[in-house]
Amino acid sequence: MSKKLIIILLGLNAMLIHAQNAYDPMQVLIFCKNQDYEQALLYLNARPAPETEQYLFDLGYVHYLNGHPAEAQSAFLKLYQKNPQLQGPQLYLALLYGQAGDETTALFHYRNLIALAPGNYKYWHYAAGAWSKLRQPDSAIAYIRRSYELKPSSGSVVYDFATYLDNARKKKEAEQLVDRFLQSDTSYLPVMGKKTDLCFSAGRYSEAIAWGERLRSRNASPINLAGCYVHLLYSYLNLQQPDSVLSVYNWLQLQGVNGESATYGAALAHAMKRNYPGSDSLLTECIAFNIQEMAATYLRAKADNALAVKNYTRAIALYDTAYYIFKEPLDLFQAGRVFDSYLQNRNRAADYYKRFLRVRPLPKTQDEETITHYIKAFLNPQKK
Repeated sequence: MSKKLIIILLGLNAMLIHAQNAYDPMQVLIFCKNQDYEQALLYLNARPAPETEQYLFDLGYVHYLNGHPAEAQSAFLKLYQKNPQLQGPQLYLALLYGQAGDETTALFHYRNLIALAPGNYKYWHYAAGAWSKLRQPDSAIAYIRRSYELKPSSGSVVYDFATYLDNARKKKEAEQLVDRFLQSDTSYLPVMGKKTDLCFSAGRYSEAIAWGERLRSRNASPINLAGCYVHLLYSYLNLQQPDSVLSVYNWLQLQGVNGESATYGAALAHAMKRNYPGSDSLLTECIAFNIQEMAATYLRAKADNALAVKNYTRAIALYDTAYYIFKEPLDLFQAGRVFDSYLQNRNRAADYYKRFLRVRPLPKTQDEETITHYIKAFLNPQKK
């Protein structure tokens, strides 16, 4: 074999080896379609890094899918610096910065994307979300409004737009927006949930019930729409329909949703039905949910139940417990009121009333001022 032929064969062999080791984007695509992201990353790392735009994007994307934010960000940043006109890497950079809580940098990239593609409604939508997280509601509304103008049929845009308007106390505009959408499309259930919320906040409980039950009939997940179902439950409560309250509560329990607000509503429904043991049991659950500010409310509700069944000793004990934990003077007055109004024990009532005045010598609210006037008149009847 001639020397020249050997050189040619060696060259062909080297080309074959290089071809076998060269990066093939289609191979990465196949791995990703099969959701074999780890194998895709192994393949990328085993190949020479040509630093092409496609290679860098695939590297960043596969790291992103594998849950490696730092490595994904590094690849996308390198690609962005090579070509700032590419939209893909900037979109992932914005998402990564947002996930890391750096909304300012995320917004920088979203605004770049808007400059590159001003007709893409999603970029305006994403930027609105960043503005909202930065607590800039006017900017959030301005950006989501533009997104809506570009794509009024998008359920997610309508939902977020209505939410921003609702939070900005522009409830009328929010409901008009939701109504327009629901006239032509009731398939995006979160918008139907928003309608339920808006009806409830406006005090239109029958309407809230109609929309909330429509959601329930479609088996809309209460995990994602828990707030809507709580509003459905409280709409029934406000219309004095305790059996319907308990029906919604029991359904939520079956769905694995066991929240404090729903449990409190069910407790009030049991009290409405004069099932005070059942109410007390649920109020105890509420206290277990939250040994914080709301727990005082639940203890007082339990005391109200005790008063309703004339268990005055228990009512006083509950007010004492509430005061011991939370040091709210109102509970001293309530305990004194039991001795005053129900047990006609002026001496014990006076003890509690005097304690109230000691811990709250100057009223802080209108209610406390009214209580203070009452106590002083009680303690000094000759000055009436």
